Amino acid sequence: MKKYTIEDKLICLELAEQIGFKQVSEITGINIKNIREWSKKKEQLRKINNKKNTFRLPGGGAKPKTLNLEIELVKFIEQCKIIGIIIDSALIINELCRIQPEMLKKNRRALRKWCYRFLKRHNYA
Repeated sequence: MKKYTIEDKLICLELAEQIGFKQVSEITGINIKNIREWSKKKEQLRKINNKKNTFRLPGGGAKPKTLNLEIELVKFIEQCKIIGIIIDSALIINELCRIQPEMLKKNRRALRKWCYRFLKRHNYA
């Protein structure tokens, strides 16, 4: 399955306005259902800043299973910033295990990977 940038999607939509969804689908090989879905989200796609390197709208993808836990961790990190505590992955993992003790059952490598993804999701990395 090929991924299309937002710029590619907008180009297809402009072409679809001129010649139709079916013809664009035949020319590009993109499923007509995808083009119709993009058409419904056209205004949102136009509002994205970095169209060349972005593939989906903000909020796309699966939601984290640990959302409530992540909210608590974000509050903890913000409090640490205010106090001036240096934040690293070990500190976050320790707080994570304090909040949710069953996380202690996971191995440290899995916790570190989770921590790095958490930091990336919340724009700390």
